[in-house]
Amino acid sequence: MLTGADCRGDDPGLAQLHYQIQMDLFWTSLTACLHATAVAEANGIPADEFLPCAASTAASMPGFLAFYAPRIAAGNHEGDVDRLTMGVASLEHVLHTVEGSGVDGALPRLLADTFRKAVAAGRGGSSVTGPVPLFKGE
Repeated sequence: MLTGADCRGDDPGLAQLHYQIQMDLFWTSLTACLHATAVAEANGIPADEFLPCAASTAASMPGFLAFYAPRIAAGNHEGDVDRLTMGVASLEHVLHTVEGSGVDGALPRLLADTFRKAVAAGRGGSSVTGPVPLFKGE
């Protein structure tokens, strides 16, 4: 089972919503891993050799989620430990590496464009969580 399904109270749609948002996380995360694996292989690094690196990065995600979730819930997108502008610079390096490897750059370009849009909206000094309000149309 890819995600859990459980009772979420009186609203029968809430369990399905939780399932779908977990699937959103699953598919975007898995696709990112597959994309990174394609870049690795394009540079002569076999998928099984890249696996420990991918697993290590994936294993670090719960810490990031635990750090950012309370801040997002509080509406705090303060750039005290990171900045969107830093994320843009990093994603530009990733995009350069991806395209230089002959791999389709649509995925990292989408991320870079999302961060650039947030910077253009005046959120460059905010945290990498700065796009969350934009995702919600705010």
